[in-house]
Parts: sequence; C-alpha cells; structure tokens
Amino acid sequence: MPLGTAFFLSRENSMKVKCVHLEIASHYDIEIEGNGYVYGVETAKSIFYKMLGKSNVEQIGLLCLDHTNKVINYSTIAIGSTEKVVTSISQIFKIALLSNTDKMIVAHNHPSGILDITSDDIKTTQKIGNIASLFHILLIDSIIINADGELISIREKIGESYNE
Repeated sequence: MPLGTAFFLSRENSMKVKCVHLEIASHYDIEIEGNGYVYGVETAKSIFYKMLGKSNVEQIGLLCLDHTNKVINYSTIAIGSTEKVVTSISQIFKIALLSNTDKMIVAHNHPSGILDITSDDIKTTQKIGNIASLFHILLIDSIIINADGELISIREKIGESYNE
C-alpha cells in the first residue's frame, strides 16, 4: 500500500478483542485469634493449623501480609497426596501479586506428623525467597505444621535469609 493511503478495515477484516481484568474473589472467612497482625511463625501458627494442620493430605498455604504485618488474606495453593504436594510457585506469586502483598509466609503440612525438613523443602523455600525479592516481597518464613499443632521453621533450621 503506498504511503499516505488510508486503510479502513471492513467488517470482514475486523475482530473483537476481549478486555479483561484480574481480581481476587473471597470464598469464605475464618475466625482467627488476635488483632489480625502476624509477626512471625508463632502468630501465624493458628491460621495454618486451622487451614492445614489436620488435613490427611499434604497442602500448601500462603498467608499474605501488608507492610504493617496485617493479614490481607490466606490461600490454599495446592493439595497433594498423603506423601507429597507439588509446589506451584507461579500460583504463589499470582495470589501474592493480586493481593498486593508486601510480606508473606508459606506453609505446608505433614499428615504423617513427622516434622522433618527435606532438601526439596529447603530448595523450594530458597527459590520462593529469591523470586519474592524480585517483586520486593519479603518471605518471612516457610513452615511445616502437623496435626498436633507442632511446627518447624525452615528459616530457623537453615539459618539464612531467603531474600538475599
């Protein structure tokens, strides 16, 4: 087509483009103790215990916090089998970014009751922390909880910061 020639789309050459937006939808509320602020694993424990602790299959949960450590929301990220769960890192960050989170705590349960930290737990936690830092999100901790309400902090166990 020569320069300066107007080009008009006929009806046959046009298409519709869907305009979309993303949002978080709330499914239900849970009652938690305290004032809605979480400063570490001990104050997050009641939320994770309520949502993951007594499950008979492994699950991963995400607690999103604002810059003052006030709880924004909780999300179950993945549900697995009695022995394992596949961590969906993309799902963690989809929820975190849509929630506009500044800080987060990730947890998974061990239905067996055994609170052993595996090398995969450590690698996955480090990967989540590294990705979080790209988005200026602080990973406070990654924890494992069991049906007795006992927990172990992966951060304390490996003794390092995730956001380096």
